[in-house]
Amino acid sequence: MKLNDKEKIIQKELRKEVEIPDEVQTKVQEAYRMIENHEILQEKREKRSYDRLSVMAKAAGSVAAVLFVGFVVCVANPVMARELPVVGGLFAVLQDKVSFFGNFADKAEPLVEPETTEEAKDTDDGAYVKTKDGLTIRFAEVYANSQKIYLTMEVKSEEPFPDTMMMKTEQNSQLPVFYMNYTRDYSFLSELPEEYQYPEALKSADIAYPEGEFLDENTYACIWSIDLEHDMQDTSEYDRKYDEMTQGVLDEMGVTNDDLDDETEEGYALLSEFIDKVSERGGSLRSEIKQIPVPETFTLSLNIEKFVGAKANPEYWDNGYSEEELSAMSDKEWREVMNQVPEEYRTHPNKHENFWYEGGWEFEIPITIDDSQTEILEINETNDKGVGLKSIMKTPYEITIEELYEEGSDADSFLVALDANGNKLPNAALVGNTNNFMIQDRDISTVDIYILDYIQYMDELKGEDKYNNNENKPEEEKWSTLLEKNAKYHKTIHFEDKTE
Repeated sequence: MKLNDKEKIIQKELRKEVEIPDEVQTKVQEAYRMIENHEILQEKREKRSYDRLSVMAKAAGSVAAVLFVGFVVCVANPVMARELPVVGGLFAVLQDKVSFFGNFADKAEPLVEPETTEEAKDTDDGAYVKTKDGLTIRFAEVYANSQKIYLTMEVKSEEPFPDTMMMKTEQNSQLPVFYMNYTRDYSFLSELPEEYQYPEALKSADIAYPEGEFLDENTYACIWSIDLEHDMQDTSEYDRKYDEMTQGVLDEMGVTNDDLDDETEEGYALLSEFIDKVSERGGSLRSEIKQIPVPETFTLSLNIEKFVGAKANPEYWDNGYSEEELSAMSDKEWREVMNQVPEEYRTHPNKHENFWYEGGWEFEIPITIDDSQTEILEINETNDKGVGLKSIMKTPYEITIEELYEEGSDADSFLVALDANGNKLPNAALVGNTNNFMIQDRDISTVDIYILDYIQYMDELKGEDKYNNNENKPEEEKWSTLLEKNAKYHKTIHFEDKTE
């Protein structure tokens, strides 16, 4: 499996974006596959300081598509029989069940079909309802701030949905596992100011993970969150300087990409050294990323190319080895086993693990930004290690924290945020961005932010038993005590009000 130099750097970034629970590791290994044109290899988790990357991928979305296998509880879908809600009221039905729950219903705007009757909306395609391949997708409501766009969808199949794998959220909801292959665009990007370039994130198809529930055996309702802030990043200058820097590291080491692609212990050692050097120099380049300004109103264009479900009882390829035998294998032996995966299991979606519907379902969604409850704190400080915070954005539903690294500082880090009770603020179940925290019903009058060494965090500092009930623990047993002792950087932030 060959990866070019830039893809190897993406591997490093992905490690920071996805915290993989220990119990998921073996299942992810066995779920090894290729996702469309993206090759994926999930490495074995090992207790060592660092010898190679734990994740190899060509895109963060590809990694997420593999990881969902481990984050779900594999049970058949007990379809919830209930009276169907009026389309336009789905936020009220779903907002307390999804991982990013909050009061969307009072802020959202219904998407009303222009000049059409209720009868026509039930049978014909319109602005916000489209039918393809026996599947009708209807958008019902929208709420947006400068950070995220939230949409409610009703997905109705002509035939009952097959039994579907379920995901357990922190609210103990059982949510069906679906994802969508899609593309998106924003109307105002057609007239970008000269100082900005079209965002790289929008130039290829992406994968979205809606969260919702079955209303009956033919109907699935969900909320879809789109990361607007990330979409509006002009990374052209960052990419250029990053390429220059990584080539400089290769020249300094006297190696080539082929040397780093060498799947031997010597090759892994070179790759480890290469990535460590890049981490020490790459953090400060994040300041080259420019945020494209977003107007108050615009149109979001969506094309859903595939709508995919995970089977409740997937048929994974049997490699013939037990978990213990796989764990005991050398890297070479493990790769040899994984290279034997039949082609029919390497494509995604595939008939062994998925059911799906072919689009595309194309929509033009009007967006109005509501930042009336958005608060941005500009921090712009670093400590003597060159590590710190740039800014914090708080909305009624989440906070997003942007790190700051001076040139030469080690950016191989993991970000943790604690609420006022000292308990870990959660991330959205299927998003994977650990700089984005769901505040939900937490007390965030005080938030403690810790930047930690990634490897040390994964090997020594994380753990479910440490995350919660810290308000009842003695000081020496609180998770904050452990984090404070090992943090590269710590900052306490005070917000005026407790989140709703």
